[in-house]
Amino acid sequence: MTSYSVSEASSVICKRDQKAYGNGNITSASLDPFKLATDSPKYAHFYYGVRIVTGSEKFAGTPDTDIYVSLVGSKACTGKMKIVSGWFSTGISAQYYDDLLVESSADLGEVLVVIIGNPANWVVSAGSAWFVDFVDVHDLQRKTKQEFPCYHWIEDGDEISFTEKTMTLKDVKNNPVLCRQREQQLEYQKARYKWEPFEDLALPSGIDVKVKKLPSDEQFGASKGFDFLSTALASKGTVMFKAAFTEIKSLANYEELATTLGAPAFSSFEFARWTRDEEFGRQILNGVNPVVIEKCTQLPPNFPVAANLIEESLVRGLSLEDEMKAGHIYICNLKVMDGITCQPGWYCAAPICLLYVNKKKQLIPIAIQLKQKPGSDNPIFYPTDNWADWLLAKLYYQSASTQFHQIATHYLPCHAAMEVYSMGTMRNLPDAHPVHKLLRPHFRYTMSINTKARDKLICDGGSIDKIFAIGGEGRKQLMRIGGKAYSIHWTNIERSVKERGVEDPNLLPGYHYRDDGLKIWKAIEDFVTDILNEFYASDEDVKGDSELQNWANDIYTNGFPGHQGSKQGHEFPNTIASKAQLMELCTLIIFTGSAQHAAVNFGQHEMYSYSPNAPPGLRLPPPTIKGKADMQTLLDTLPDKNSAALAVAISHMLSQFSGDELYFGNFPAERFTEAKAQNLIARFRKALDEIDGHIKERNAQLDVPYIYLLPSRIPNSITI
Repeated sequence: MTSYSVSEASSVICKRDQKAYGNGNITSASLDPFKLATDSPKYAHFYYGVRIVTGSEKFAGTPDTDIYVSLVGSKACTGKMKIVSGWFSTGISAQYYDDLLVESSADLGEVLVVIIGNPANWVVSAGSAWFVDFVDVHDLQRKTKQEFPCYHWIEDGDEISFTEKTMTLKDVKNNPVLCRQREQQLEYQKARYKWEPFEDLALPSGIDVKVKKLPSDEQFGASKGFDFLSTALASKGTVMFKAAFTEIKSLANYEELATTLGAPAFSSFEFARWTRDEEFGRQILNGVNPVVIEKCTQLPPNFPVAANLIEESLVRGLSLEDEMKAGHIYICNLKVMDGITCQPGWYCAAPICLLYVNKKKQLIPIAIQLKQKPGSDNPIFYPTDNWADWLLAKLYYQSASTQFHQIATHYLPCHAAMEVYSMGTMRNLPDAHPVHKLLRPHFRYTMSINTKARDKLICDGGSIDKIFAIGGEGRKQLMRIGGKAYSIHWTNIERSVKERGVEDPNLLPGYHYRDDGLKIWKAIEDFVTDILNEFYASDEDVKGDSELQNWANDIYTNGFPGHQGSKQGHEFPNTIASKAQLMELCTLIIFTGSAQHAAVNFGQHEMYSYSPNAPPGLRLPPPTIKGKADMQTLLDTLPDKNSAALAVAISHMLSQFSGDELYFGNFPAERFTEAKAQNLIARFRKALDEIDGHIKERNAQLDVPYIYLLPSRIPNSITI
């Protein structure tokens, strides 16, 4: 056990009582009063009540009989006190709390630290990890109560220490006990959370699980793990079985595959919706890749659009140049796909798409070029072309966007970045730190899903390599390009919409991702500001917090290293100079792990299950001439039945919520025990409820409701 600078008193647990608390979120205030007392108090002895609340997660209890607790006070400490005595004693059960009466030969003073140990025991080591929600300590002399939040798995052989209050290093600098506790906790965390760089792919670093297993605190809960595995197996098995008995003879056969796992909430194939220009534009704005569109004020030199061929689309009677000046012309340029390798027999474009906001306030495509280098073999397609030519052009754009999205919009700026922030937090900020408490709910399960993704989904020969035209080598190329260009501000929606010139709802109406996302960003920003103002009075407090500065430097140096010529830190600072900078970073991190990921993830089943709407790959090269395409060309170009079926299975799996999902603003783990902080959390939750209500009112008027940024559907963290 860690030694502290106080004397050890002779202490024993003289009484123990267990009680179930049932289901639901448990707080200290919701439990019965502590009632244990000594029948005959000893002279010059001191008595303390200790209540240990075990979590409700499956297998949260432990059969281990060697577990112990220790209290460290300002005057003395108890030493190890064995909670369970004897082979036939009752262990610790999930959904129970254990009340202990402690008798001590000395006054402990104010209890500063609680320590719980789970010694290695070869007899019961399997399944002996123990999840503790919190510990209440009652000083029965002074009639005071303290609440110590824990919310950790205590694994076999582990010893965990935790404190009562939310404190920065400045708050404890004159208290050697609390300083030692923070040092010890971070030493322990750094041994468990070690960086693994991904230099070959130029990606942000992640957690190294090659030497040590993923810490229990980061692993899926029992129900989540079962949901994930069963959904993955059932989805793939069901759809591939269906594909075995399906022959692609018409578009209707793709629809049959798409509905194998149930019809999506929105069906792109219904009434041939996917073929319409206004639906194409809607998906650009409010599909799962809503961050590519930019205002166009000048055509790229490699995109020689013929003004006379788009006049029919420009319904205001203005020239293309005047429409650009008026703010009605937008562009999506997937130049990053240029030169990406494809698998043999598969093809991918690097398209440029010009779009127009018409009088009906609809965004529609008006010109599409499929390759970056203009030429006679690279025609520009227009809505006035043969229907099959125009539909094929949109299809090639959607296929490229689908593959770009999965790597450069979804995995890199959301999954990979959030793992970096989580690692930096666990390694450098002790549990009692306000920034740790603020961010921790938004890291739940992220390391677990990422390690599984690197093992099954985005690994060599994984599902992504099998389903996408770019395959394994192309995936790696795209990762390297994205990794070099990546900035943490890709997911700062305020900056993103301004930099892309799409911030004005009068010029670009119906951009619900932008409108809802900005409201959520503001709510997060207000909440973060209120919380951090409670603990940092000035910029000097921020600059003087060495734990916080270590956090920033570790993320900058080890989380976002400068691989293959990329910028060190990817715009994450190596020092934090002000409250405003800290508030912006925390807002960005919370938004990224919650709203941004929800926006680019949970619509995948709607967008990708029907392959003609957004194919994962195409079997014919981009057309070099016009006027030759027909329905058979379309069918020959679309993915084969097995690829289409795998797209259904993967998109369905990635769009699922788990049974133990925690939605935005719902923080059952009460890490902040202060009343003011809890009131601020309640106010944040109320703000999210109001946003939810406004979105539902708006959605009631829409043909296709935009549901991905409803706060009631946004998980706190990346769990899938």
